[in-house]
Amino acid sequence: MEHYVAFLGGLIGLVFFADQFVKGASLVAKIYRVSPLVVGVVVLGFGTSLPESLVSITAAYAGDLEIGTGNIIGSNVANLTLVMASAVMLKEISSIAMPTFDDVLRKEGIITLGATAALAYVLWSGESVSRIEGLFLLGVGIIVLLFILKNISGPDLVSTEEADDGAKREIFRAVFGLTGTVVGAYFTVKGADGLAKSWGISGGFVGYLLIAIGTSLPELVTTAACAKRGEVEMIIGNLFGSNIFNCLLVGGLMGAVGPGSISDSNLTGSALILMLSITLAMLGLAYKGKSLDRKDGLGLLLIYVGAAIFLGINSTT
Repeated sequence: MEHYVAFLGGLIGLVFFADQFVKGASLVAKIYRVSPLVVGVVVLGFGTSLPESLVSITAAYAGDLEIGTGNIIGSNVANLTLVMASAVMLKEISSIAMPTFDDVLRKEGIITLGATAALAYVLWSGESVSRIEGLFLLGVGIIVLLFILKNISGPDLVSTEEADDGAKREIFRAVFGLTGTVVGAYFTVKGADGLAKSWGISGGFVGYLLIAIGTSLPELVTTAACAKRGEVEMIIGNLFGSNIFNCLLVGGLMGAVGPGSISDSNLTGSALILMLSITLAMLGLAYKGKSLDRKDGLGLLLIYVGAAIFLGINSTT
């Protein structure tokens, strides 16, 4: 019974706190005239990846690098398929105009592809992650983060006493919402894990599907909140930023605190190819300047279902 309470309670908390998080972050962006895309990448993207961080780093420290790596790959695939499909469907329902992938989004897409390729190179290089490789990913992640943060400052930045007072309130709201979102995700994942075990579902399926979806819930719910409030640029920034954070900072910290070998060849082979292919496909859409529609959303959803089945069936326990 406690598993149901944890799962449902966490899910309700996610919906409420994610809405507060998005509202606070978007208002801070408007007060200081910061690009919503930058806020989406830095605040939403990195902030909503905290559950992935906790799961992957804890697993690596405990000597189970497969769970941590599978969580990163599964979450990245879910972000660019399931979560993006949800954003497109919400756009269709609410008649919100989903923006085309302009030059700015292309840049973030290239960074995401580069981060994905860096993680793939480390995992392909020897079916293991050394501490040096972890520190390499971590260093690249810090450089990328500083590069993105540099875009915040500029001639359009506003700083007045009235703006600062309003920003303080909204920053508190955003931090409050982010904290609640992470806590909600934690209980949702714990509840889902308990339910899976009580139902007799295999550990590999839990690692690839339930844990990956569970740790992607902040991105999913935050995306819904962004769509509800019309913050469409934040949606793309959130997903790209989350994947950048997962590959570089989470992957780097995972290698730094728990280096070791990966016995599941699926993780260092077909799963990586799948993640890279999906990322490359999204970048292709960016260069075509295409606005995603209902058919694209259904296609992304089908890709996710197929990927989930493939990764679940071929996972080792």
